[in-house]
Amino acid sequence: MKIAYQGIPGSNSEAVSVLFAQNQGFIAPEYIPAVHSKGVIDMLRTGQADYGVMATRNLMAGAVGESDNALSTLSHRVIDAQWLSVHHCLFTKNADSSFDTIASHIQALGQCRNNLRTHYPDCKLLEMEDTALAARMLADGSLPETTAVLCRRNAGEMFGLHLVAENLEDDSRNMTEFVLIKAMHMISKTVIVAGLGLIGGSMAKAIKKNTDCRVLGFNRTRAVAERALAEGSIDGIAEDGDFADCDLLIVGMYPAATEAYLREKIPLMKRGALAVDLVGVKTRIVESIGPLAKEYGVRFTGGHPMQGLAHAGYERSFADLYKGASMILVPTAATLPGDIDELGSFFRSVGFGRITVAGCEVQDHMIAHTSQLAHIVSNSYVKSPVSTNYVGFSGGSYKDMTRIACLDERVWKELFIWNRDALLPEIDDLMRNISQLRDAIEREDYDTLEKLLRAGREAKERIDAANPDQPSD
Repeated sequence: MKIAYQGIPGSNSEAVSVLFAQNQGFIAPEYIPAVHSKGVIDMLRTGQADYGVMATRNLMAGAVGESDNALSTLSHRVIDAQWLSVHHCLFTKNADSSFDTIASHIQALGQCRNNLRTHYPDCKLLEMEDTALAARMLADGSLPETTAVLCRRNAGEMFGLHLVAENLEDDSRNMTEFVLIKAMHMISKTVIVAGLGLIGGSMAKAIKKNTDCRVLGFNRTRAVAERALAEGSIDGIAEDGDFADCDLLIVGMYPAATEAYLREKIPLMKRGALAVDLVGVKTRIVESIGPLAKEYGVRFTGGHPMQGLAHAGYERSFADLYKGASMILVPTAATLPGDIDELGSFFRSVGFGRITVAGCEVQDHMIAHTSQLAHIVSNSYVKSPVSTNYVGFSGGSYKDMTRIACLDERVWKELFIWNRDALLPEIDDLMRNISQLRDAIEREDYDTLEKLLRAGREAKERIDAANPDQPSD
């Protein structure tokens, strides 16, 4: 059993790799230092390692960007996760060495920022690929003796360095989360993307760019599929005979067309194949397609990519549309154990930064509020006769409020009506809130108006306080 870890011998990742191996009951594991997260991913991708270990986030310094970027390039499954208490020590080459630079990984420097600023205010900070690597480089002369390194105590001692100070982390509760991952290879598998507009076209391009999958495309206007083929966005145009070999079907058409297409094509697919729709509301399609897919042995899961542009069409599609975006996955009657993990890993590999799993009701109620209501407001707001004359009278607010009025009415009429049970109460609440503001303005009721405006500001502040990593502004 080969485990590639982010770092070199003496690093935190090596220490936690041993814990993972014990937890999993691995027999005679071999630990392979990969220095950085990308190295771990490369070893998993090429089969040089069976498992990978890397740091993903720290309680004080937040997400490890290096690992996030690396993980987004590989379809993978998280097997285990461990929080490790991390204590940082400062070492020099010799007992009498003076230093003007402190070298370490960016995360370690961030976790000790205040203490370093207080005790070593004149020192420059030098970012390294790994804490233990910094220690080794100081020991072998790759770093000048005027450098001190921040690392684990055992790493500094391993390389014969002199301990200057210990427990330099700003918070003694400092902990880092490490994950044990396994590659989920979808290499050489066949993916059919049906509907090559902005959403489906970008999906096809992202899969082509980031995976080794064979991508076939379908579009009701065949000229669009032919253009996608000519540009290399797909490897071929999907025909009925291709569905027997399809491993994953992704449908990004209009809602009613998606439902009809899945009903037509699922019976043609091989048992055990995966299917995902990209419709923005889920209850109707999940209830309609889930039982059918289960009948034919196709593993169907609802999907909703939370990304788009004001204008649609294949000509506006691009491979990085989904970079860092959220992908919502909705289990159905035909979703099997492990499907969510497999699909989540796949969509991360094509660029998505977050996978959100939700039931139909939760998804549709949240989307009614966060997306559909915003489109209702924008569509209503822009109809004012004075809007045409906005130039010279607007800052960013007008553009923010009107951008999504450029919707495709053929899509959104279906989405609104399909989700009317969740959307209508949101519209009613909005109208009540606007009416309260309107009435206070009409009455010139300064006190009430101030209270209503304060309530809105405080609501926004509570929302942002509850989501510090994802502010809604």
